[in-house]
Amino acid sequence: MDLSGPLPPARHGRPIAVVLAAVVVLLAGIVLIGCGQPNGGSPSGSATGSPGGSGTPGATDATPTDGESGSGALPTAFPTTSNGYFLTPADLADRVALAARGQPPYAAAQAEVVADAEAALKAAPHPVAALNITGTEGPFVDDTATAYGLGLAYATTGDVRFAQGARTYIVAWVTSTKSLVNACATDGKCQTSLIVARVVPGFVFAADLIRPAGVLTTDDERGLQAWLHDLILPELPTRAGNWGDAGNFSRAAITDFLGDRSGFARALDEWKARMDEVPADGDLPDEVRRGPDGMSYTQEALQYKIAVARLAEIRGTDLWSYVGKQGGTLKAAIDLLRTYWFNPGGWPYDGNVRVPTSSPMWEIAFQHYKDPAWRKVFADDRPFGGAGHAAIRWTTLTNGIP
Repeated sequence: MDLSGPLPPARHGRPIAVVLAAVVVLLAGIVLIGCGQPNGGSPSGSATGSPGGSGTPGATDATPTDGESGSGALPTAFPTTSNGYFLTPADLADRVALAARGQPPYAAAQAEVVADAEAALKAAPHPVAALNITGTEGPFVDDTATAYGLGLAYATTGDVRFAQGARTYIVAWVTSTKSLVNACATDGKCQTSLIVARVVPGFVFAADLIRPAGVLTTDDERGLQAWLHDLILPELPTRAGNWGDAGNFSRAAITDFLGDRSGFARALDEWKARMDEVPADGDLPDEVRRGPDGMSYTQEALQYKIAVARLAEIRGTDLWSYVGKQGGTLKAAIDLLRTYWFNPGGWPYDGNVRVPTSSPMWEIAFQHYKDPAWRKVFADDRPFGGAGHAAIRWTTLTNGIP
């Protein structure tokens, strides 16, 4: 049985008074990813350069491995600055400043991140030794989201409590979880590899964001790197369709985080190979065949493709304009979905197709293409926060534009 079906991201609103109250940020203590830490952490420098290189977007202080995923040497030195994954340090600086002035959509988005983080500090992680995921929710999904949210809260306020909280969640899972059960990386008979692939980049994003705080010890860094390299990478899904797209998303994020330039390049090559299967009209063959759920599956697969395109862009590679061997492009695939969003009866693949809740991916895609026809799809769902079932969260703060 194929359990890969996407769930529409749940929305959770907040009373406007709570949102506005939470936007009161300690401006004197703001620390931005890649900027100095006012709470005793080490100062940070530029976050530019290619993975493991220097002078182009994405440089780190880590020693590049250039090894095969699942083998080879791990870094022996670790960055003290953030590289950014969905946004650059300069972008975040601008967005925090705008949020402090009450500018939509950033004010409400940052307020939600901070409010969620304050609540998370009162909770605790729930790691397990043998991770077996049978559905689409659970402690691993929740805790990766919590860690990422705490990381963003630290990066936008400079409050080291949030960095320490993110570290707690990361270290709890890294030191506790020794195996993945029912991973099924190559087929759809079980679920663990899919769900891990969807959400594990949340730990990567969190660790990257809190590095300027200096709360991650050398042992923490080594443990996280080894855990991602040895346990997670080998079990990520490789099959066609949204399973493999989720796997590719995690492979790109993890190899970049490890400073594995060769692994990152292979992930981008895999992205292109998957786009080579898309015809010129933009339909995703493995997703549109899903009957009434064809639009949901299409959006599910697209969010991972879009996330990788954004990461590649920050690291200096353009995937947005890539044309596959059959003429397919990312823009055409998104346009196909938008075309029938408000006319599902015209969906060529099933007359009874259901329209899903809009995904945070729309914020990232709109930031790049700025196609005004897309705004109506997602505008009413802003701000996108921590809800959902993938590590693509809080995109109104990280990628939203007015």
